[in-house]
Amino acid sequence: MEFLFTMNPFFYALIVIFVTILLFRLCYFFENFSTFKISNLLAIFALLFIGVFLFFKALKETYSVIKIKENYGLTQGKITYYKSGRGRKVKGQVDYDYVVNNILISNVVEENDFVDIPDKKPDTTINYLIIYEQKRPQNSFLLFNYPVVESDDILEYQELFKKGIPDDVFVN
Repeated sequence: MEFLFTMNPFFYALIVIFVTILLFRLCYFFENFSTFKISNLLAIFALLFIGVFLFFKALKETYSVIKIKENYGLTQGKITYYKSGRGRKVKGQVDYDYVVNNILISNVVEENDFVDIPDKKPDTTINYLIIYEQKRPQNSFLLFNYPVVESDDILEYQELFKKGIPDDVFVN
């Protein structure tokens, strides 16, 4: 199942389109479906496409969090770009850099069901704790509620996380 979540976005889009077409074809088993106007059929196809896309997106987000919880590592990282989630239909976004095994990794995370990006701009001059998946360090989240101000902070956080991931790390 892991291949589904680590594949090229082009193939991911093909799978979403294929599943949408498959569901659309299954609708022909409903009585009088083939007699619908073309505009209604296009609307049904568009709604199915949106539904399948949102389903796969939620599945991918959930899978990422589960994989991090199974085998996680901690490091510190720096915010390189911040966009507030304030406003109508605007999602927060944060870009950050961190180092794992002497490799610099850049990541972009949008606000979702598991990560809450604060509306008030955080201090971008300090580092923050990063939780990442050991096997795939690109699967990570910046934890705004764990700032690393002093060098001892990272050691304190590592001790705290040895007991397990605290409840305030992920929103749900």
